[in-house]
Amino acid sequence: MRQGMIGAVPVAVSALLALASAVDSHAQEPAQKARQLSAEGVLEEVLVTARRREEIMQTTPIAVSAFNALALEYRGVTSLDEIERYVPNLTLQNNPGYTASSNVSTIYIRGVGQKDHLATVEPGVGLYLDGVYIARSLGAVLDVIDVEQIEVLRGPQGTLFGRNTIGGAISVNTVRPQIGGDFGGELGLAVGSDDRLNLKGALEVPLGDSLAIRASLASLEQDGYVTRQSDGADLGNEDTLTGRFALAWMPTESLSVDINADYSQMKTNAAAFELLGIDFTDLSQFNGLVASVPPPMVFIHNVTFAATAPGVPCAVTDVAGNGITSNPDSPNCMDERYLLDRGRSAATEIEDPELDVWGVAGTVAWDFSDSMTFKSITGWRELDSLEGQDGDISPHRIAHWTVEMEQEQFTQEFQLLGSHADWNWILGAYYFKEEGTDRNTLDFTVSNFLSGGAFDNESMALFAQATWDISDILHLTVGGRYTDEEKKFHPDQYILKNYFQGFSELVPPDHPLAALDAFFLQEGYRILPDLEKKIDVSEFTPMASLSWDVSDDVMIYGSYSEGFKSGGFTQRVFPPAVPGITVPAGLSGTDLIPTFDPEFVDAYELGLKSTFLEGRARLNAALFYSDYEDMQVQAFNSVAPVTKNVGAASIQGAELEMQLAPGEGWLIDVMGAWLDAKYDEIDSNTTLIDEGNAFERVPEWAANLGLSKEWLSSYGQWIARVDWSYRDEVYNDAYNTEIMKTDSYQLWDARLQWVSDSEDWTVIASGRNLSDEDYLVTGVWGLAFQTYTGVYNRGREYSLEVRWQF
Repeated sequence: MRQGMIGAVPVAVSALLALASAVDSHAQEPAQKARQLSAEGVLEEVLVTARRREEIMQTTPIAVSAFNALALEYRGVTSLDEIERYVPNLTLQNNPGYTASSNVSTIYIRGVGQKDHLATVEPGVGLYLDGVYIARSLGAVLDVIDVEQIEVLRGPQGTLFGRNTIGGAISVNTVRPQIGGDFGGELGLAVGSDDRLNLKGALEVPLGDSLAIRASLASLEQDGYVTRQSDGADLGNEDTLTGRFALAWMPTESLSVDINADYSQMKTNAAAFELLGIDFTDLSQFNGLVASVPPPMVFIHNVTFAATAPGVPCAVTDVAGNGITSNPDSPNCMDERYLLDRGRSAATEIEDPELDVWGVAGTVAWDFSDSMTFKSITGWRELDSLEGQDGDISPHRIAHWTVEMEQEQFTQEFQLLGSHADWNWILGAYYFKEEGTDRNTLDFTVSNFLSGGAFDNESMALFAQATWDISDILHLTVGGRYTDEEKKFHPDQYILKNYFQGFSELVPPDHPLAALDAFFLQEGYRILPDLEKKIDVSEFTPMASLSWDVSDDVMIYGSYSEGFKSGGFTQRVFPPAVPGITVPAGLSGTDLIPTFDPEFVDAYELGLKSTFLEGRARLNAALFYSDYEDMQVQAFNSVAPVTKNVGAASIQGAELEMQLAPGEGWLIDVMGAWLDAKYDEIDSNTTLIDEGNAFERVPEWAANLGLSKEWLSSYGQWIARVDWSYRDEVYNDAYNTEIMKTDSYQLWDARLQWVSDSEDWTVIASGRNLSDEDYLVTGVWGLAFQTYTGVYNRGREYSLEVRWQF
């Protein structure tokens, strides 16, 4: 933390509140009576669809955090990842990982999630846009434009949401045009730090008494904050064009049709990776610990292309770090000269990212009786991405790759919702179809080769859930979901070039580098067989909950739920799978294509939901315990990370959310979270992960405190808000690599908003990370790459926004 700013933060807060008092002295009583303060509106009853029907959040026996448009506005949320600090036990990062993209979601809830973007690996938290599942993490850090509500459901949602919601689900609903409403719209302009320039516009048009449409468009631009020295490009920049279209049609009182379409185009420079460290060893310390020690890319480069004499590496150390780490006499040496000052990168331009994502969703609801509703949700989405990454962050060719992904998906869900006497229920059927290609070209020290292939996934499910009001105060809910899915993968992987071809003729047969000229490393040799492999899985995921209305304002509930995350295929394979040499003897055909099985969570939860002080305060809390089995763990003991089922764990935690509106425009928000996640067993021989290691990217403690004051004056309406948040230290890999650890940090944000008396003009001045806290957002390491890279946060930011409503 930059201590110089810490002392200034309380001063800034005091000044903000002093400004509130000064302006408030000009307030006029008639103006105060003419308009209602929004602070109380934030605490109005929130409707959620966590159980696929509209219910009051405080009577829904699920741990759910909901933010309507007003709550998002209060907190200044502009993109999906910014809700992380307001939701207990949520990790939601814009994490490039093994990509160069600046829009890749990594989501964990209650310690369960996934960081890999591969199409053959599934996310652990389901993301839904207008009821449609978004299968891929690329482009999934949604911009909060024309968003009506965001709901975060914590814990397995295996019954109503299905596969890949083992950690929970996030549901984003966009603004629905108002049938019979007024013609109107909004224009917005925001400028800020790093030449930020955001332009937004929305237009709503009613078309008669039964139809309305709405369109929105936004251009989001901001310079990067890390300079790539080779060409001066600013890494980590934003250049996004996004738009949405919505149509609401209600031909009869019992029938409604909603159509939503969205499109986003992102063309940026690479993510803001910087080099953190280099492993200069020859990896011989791993002999006997892994089945096959991968080629050490940095060492091979330094002992061949940058050698100071035949067989003499320009830089090399032992495991303890003793040796040569910098050699200016060798111009080609991969050494510490590339560990530059913060904000500078020695990376080579490979292929700057381009990403196009679009989708269409249609929802039809038919109330064919007073107690029965039929609903159909149909979705189609497509993704097209191309990007390249310099994994060694240097001018040398040690670990470079490009990723080209094309994906399309179709989803169809039917729901039948009903109620009778003391029962309400939902029956449903779900279908998901996805296909595409994920092709990677990798250019390493030793070889240039093609990886990836074509994927084809299909899933079908039937589900049911019912709630029985045993009495006026006791309610029992039971449900279950049967899922059947089939996944296919057809690898297209072969050697393009061997940089050590013929090397075995220049050195003795027993020379370690002679192995790089093996027959299976020659041009054209297939890494995996040119065959399609299929895996099938069928699972039943039940749930049950019992809730007790202690009073009109207090509910206690207990629940049990199960969830699973689909298995998949390992598409990152190198060296080639050769029976008896690189893989066990006797394997052939599709058996050479590695797979992994589903993982499972059984979760137990005890929760409290309460409203008090005559509706001016809300307190929700939860305790939970989860059994995590057949864990999919990403191991790095080969050239690339490999996903395997190698562990079991137990996770327990506590969550607290409170909002208080004491009156006179004040609003207080409190969030607190504690999480204890530990491995009960893990195959350390296979993964090299110690059983005592902490889970990656999951803090033990997290908290948020928000304080806002709203008042009316002769100048209009004012809202001043200050937010403080804290996140405990986390490791960015399962190995708990110290150089990639994110230390605990605190963030201070502040904003001042003015709304004109006519409510058509809004001006917002805001500052984020006012103390200029410096912390690592993500880190990447690979055993064979021998480089440690990471992305830091942007730092302190300021912005000024002006909006006009008409």
